[in-house]
Amino acid sequence: MKRWRHLVVVIGIIPFFIIYMSFFMYIFDFITGHHWSLDWTIYIVAGLLWLYPATKIVGWLSNNEAS
Repeated sequence: MKRWRHLVVVIGIIPFFIIYMSFFMYIFDFITGHHWSLDWTIYIVAGLLWLYPATKIVGWLSNNEAS
C-alpha cells in the first residue's frame, strides 16, 4: 500500500476543518458586529489561515509520494 499517506490526510483533514470552523464560529460570536473593518479583517484572516497547514500537508505528500 504505497499511498497510505493520502488516506491519512483524508481521514485527518475532515476533523481538522470541523474543529477549525467551530473555533472561528465561536470567536466570531464575540468579535463581529462592532465595526465593519474588524469584521472584514477577521473573515479574511480566518479564510486564509488554513492555507499554511494545507501547504505543509501538500508538500509532505509530494515529497514522500513522488515516484
